[in-house]
This record gives sequence, C-alpha cells and structure tokens, in this order.
Amino acid sequence: MEMIIETVGLLASIFAVVMFLSPVAQIHTVIKIKKSDEVSPALYMAMVVNCTLWTIYGVGINNWYIFTPNSIGAVLGIITLIVIYHYR
Repeated sequence: MEMIIETVGLLASIFAVVMFLSPVAQIHTVIKIKKSDEVSPALYMAMVVNCTLWTIYGVGINNWYIFTPNSIGAVLGIITLIVIYHYR
C-alpha cells in the first residue's frame, strides 16, 4: 500500500508541475506581442498565494511531494506577474 501512496504522490507532483508550466505559453505570448492588456493578473496572484501557502505547509510537514511542485508554481507565478506588469 505504501508503494501505491508514493506513486500517487509522485504522479500528483508531476501533473502539478505540468499545470504550473502553463503560464510559460502566456509569458511567451506577452513578450512576443509586448502587450499584456488581455491578461488578468488576478489568476496569477491567486496562484502565487496558493502555491506559497502549500510550499510553507509542505516544508512544515517535510513532504517534498507538496513542497516541490508548489515552489515551482510560486516562482512561475511571480515571473508571470513580473512580465504582465512590465508590459502594461
């Protein structure tokens, strides 16, 4: 049973990272057209807050399955916000 739980944790972490990589396409588009008026920063602000809280929780319980993907998501959310506000 422990092997199943570990596998589920690993798969969930991988898919979370894939989901958190989705802003990369948005970043690429904004940089390409040099305009971010169509992008709402609220989603990325929520992403940063959510991922930061989960990262803190993951560190607190020493769980890398929670910590790793959410720390990546927080960083990508911050980068996306920087790009959005740079091209406003």
